[in-house]
Amino acid sequence: MARIYFIAVMMLFCQTNADAQAGVYRSWEDAMQEKENVYKIHMTYRGMEEVPDILDQFPNLEELNLSNNRIKSLPPSLFNCKNLKKIILFRNKITEVPEAIGRLYKLEELSFSYNEINSLPDSFCYLKSLKSFAINGNSLDSLNNCINQLSKLTTLRINNNELVHLPENITTMKNLDFIDAGDNYLEDIPQNMGDMQNLRFLYLNKNKIQALPESLGKCQKLQELDVVRSGIIRMPASLSNIRALENVYVDDRTIPFYENRQYRFRQVIQVIQGGDMLYRPSQNP
Repeated sequence: MARIYFIAVMMLFCQTNADAQAGVYRSWEDAMQEKENVYKIHMTYRGMEEVPDILDQFPNLEELNLSNNRIKSLPPSLFNCKNLKKIILFRNKITEVPEAIGRLYKLEELSFSYNEINSLPDSFCYLKSLKSFAINGNSLDSLNNCINQLSKLTTLRINNNELVHLPENITTMKNLDFIDAGDNYLEDIPQNMGDMQNLRFLYLNKNKIQALPESLGKCQKLQELDVVRSGIIRMPASLSNIRALENVYVDDRTIPFYENRQYRFRQVIQVIQGGDMLYRPSQNP
């Protein structure tokens, strides 16, 4: 027993030492003692309701992960952290994103997944370095029209919201290769979706869409498409000409496109039954 205890203590010591060397801190007390060495703050599953207003005391802070807490608001000092590249606030109780978010011009990854947010400030569109944005599991009923200003964005997770439409100019975002807009109230998608030449993954399951535009067939890099229980009855014939397309998920009410014999060994159309909830590897529960 003593040996097991000793091993556990040594493992904890080694982990703590490795974290310190990597600039990762898991308590405010430790971080405040070595402010210049703090590059990452990871404090998850703490039951935290408030974030102390001290974040600007860490001049080299690049990553903040406060997921799975009970945080309701963000402190002003957060928006003075000019070197921040990554903020993960998954599963909290945040209701509002402050206008000051636009100051974090080096931010590359931002997650507000599963909070209580119903709108975004337009200053969010100032985040010109942003590559990945997740705000799934909130109460958004619209996306800001300025979203196309996020020219470096590659990944957009907006599923599980209350969206009815997508901004038409989303199709001008040439670097977007992943869009998850499933589980909303979408009635349509932009007719010129085919302009998104780098789009590889498109998920539109659980919506109220009446039809997919034929232009989608111009997305020659599209690999995976999910329209299960999306409202779509007939798939556009142009999809059969996408050589890269490998996985298409439909339900038993959907009339799929006719098979292109040239790609018949690549394109797999899977019919998902009503009781199947998780059916693709990339799906978030």
